[in-house]
Amino acid sequence: MSAHIFVIEDDVELAQSLKVLLTSAGVDSVRLFGSPLEFIKSYPSLTETLQEPGCVLLDMRMPDMTGSELFALMQSQNFPWPVIFMTGHGDLSMAVNLMKAGAFDYVTKPFDPMGLFEKVKAATQLSRVRITDQLFKREQLLKLNSLTHHESLVFARILNNQTNREIAEALENSVRTIETHRANILKKMGKSSALELAQLHERFTLLGGVTPFPMAQQTPGP
Repeated sequence: MSAHIFVIEDDVELAQSLKVLLTSAGVDSVRLFGSPLEFIKSYPSLTETLQEPGCVLLDMRMPDMTGSELFALMQSQNFPWPVIFMTGHGDLSMAVNLMKAGAFDYVTKPFDPMGLFEKVKAATQLSRVRITDQLFKREQLLKLNSLTHHESLVFARILNNQTNREIAEALENSVRTIETHRANILKKMGKSSALELAQLHERFTLLGGVTPFPMAQQTPGP
């Protein structure tokens, strides 16, 4: 499986057994961290790795910082990978609460190897989706930023289902000018119709993308 797995676990023997298990199951890269502080110190060097698919196996109880405390810190840094908690039976209610707070899943000790691997596989697949979505958002934002001021005005009104003539009247331009703007917008956004443009922008906004110009102020009619 082409993915990176970070195991944050202070029990050295358990961490090593997890590495053997995941590696034998076909995971390309398994990296062990003996404590949350070790992970935090290494974090600045992990930037490139975090651009690729992966997930974290995080122990719930560790001496210097709990797994839930580290998870809260990771969330504050917009950590991109799904997190699977490793917990004892006494921590189940806490694990459920952490899932409500955004954790991907949890596994209880002792582990069922197949069950653990299935959760890891599902988590890394989610990370692939997130990476794809983030790449789409970045590319879309670059395209939106490439629009001129007048193109952004026309763009907003296209999304408001206004015709070229309606836009021309509202912006006090000729229809020919609006047609030229529309053609430039479609070319820059890589689409061939207003419908495709609307679908593209809907995906962008659903993923949390923010348009770099105030759509609400630009869409009203004259």
